[in-house]
Amino acid sequence: MTGSPAIETNHRRQSGPGTAAVVAVVAVGVIAAIAVIGLLIAGLTFLGLAIAFPLALPVAQHYHVAVSVADAALAEQFAPYWWAFGIFSIVSFVAAGFVTVKAIAYLSPTHDE
Repeated sequence: MTGSPAIETNHRRQSGPGTAAVVAVVAVGVIAAIAVIGLLIAGLTFLGLAIAFPLALPVAQHYHVAVSVADAALAEQFAPYWWAFGIFSIVSFVAAGFVTVKAIAYLSPTHDE
């Protein structure tokens, strides 16, 4: 009689994403988190500069704090540009929000399966 053909029963069914996909997702998450933290720190720094330069000399004079001539000149030179530091601060915060939203969109599971 005829023999039955060999049926291969070694069917591996992958139940989740592969190792490369998991590594990629973790890498994107870590890089996005570092970028967001860096942008938030930059935003806070620029905000601090926007506030500090115009207030440095009047506060030092009010509290009779000794300030070096170079520091006073630097504060006086950058005080009129407080608005630029404010803009850089806002841009940094917006960029942090943008990176956060895009990272969440990329890392969210899709339901198209």
